[in-house]
Amino acid sequence: MAGTASAVVTGAAMGIGLAVAQRLAADGYHVVGVDRNAEALESALGSLGGAVSGVTGDIGDWSTHERAAEAAEAAGNLRAWVNNAGIDVTSGAHEVDAEHIDRALRVLLHGPLYGTAVAVRHMLGGGGGAIVNVASIQGVVAFPNYYVYGAAKAGVVQIARNVCIDYGHRGIRCNTVLPGTILTAMTDSMLPDGPERDEALRIEGRLAPMGRVGQAAEPAASIAFLLSDEASYINGTSLTVDGGATARCFAYEPGSRFISS
Repeated sequence: MAGTASAVVTGAAMGIGLAVAQRLAADGYHVVGVDRNAEALESALGSLGGAVSGVTGDIGDWSTHERAAEAAEAAGNLRAWVNNAGIDVTSGAHEVDAEHIDRALRVLLHGPLYGTAVAVRHMLGGGGGAIVNVASIQGVVAFPNYYVYGAAKAGVVQIARNVCIDYGHRGIRCNTVLPGTILTAMTDSMLPDGPERDEALRIEGRLAPMGRVGQAAEPAASIAFLLSDEASYINGTSLTVDGGATARCFAYEPGSRFISS
């Protein structure tokens, strides 16, 4: 038990969270997966190899994170924590009200704040550890009609900087991954059915110079790296995993005069 490293992953039932859980389980962690969908979580964890356990709960509740930390410490030494769970919220400033903002921030910003705070408290007593918060490129650039979502993700980006300067000397690292468009169940739910789906994916893929959307395993690999000892001197920073989308200011056709030389 004492030699087992454990990790908490929120939103582990699908998408990036599931891919992270798969990767960490393969790397030898005991993975504690957290999700509000108990049935989906049980199915997802059942598909993983290695040691896993689940905690059902809403990340907007502080107690969910406490239960996850307790489960991780019961399984071994809590060394890694990934705040991944989120929701898609579209809105312009003229459309929102206080209830809409509060409901969105509860999951998108309060959840990662709660999870990071709980992780830090437990890691302080356990000799340190690594935290990765999953934000979005919308934390550094703006998309139309994502007024609340973008503000929340920008807040998530800031978490790592504060944790770094306050706790880096105590052996705690905190970094952020900023995915671009990734093909997950959430993304898929917004796509049309039938042949139009392929065209919609192609259009989404044009956001990146690489000309495609990402796969969940790609940000998961970056998260696993940031949690590993190979990233031991990386703290308080962000890693963008977006196929190059934020490297340019607008979409252009390959071969245009902007890249001909």
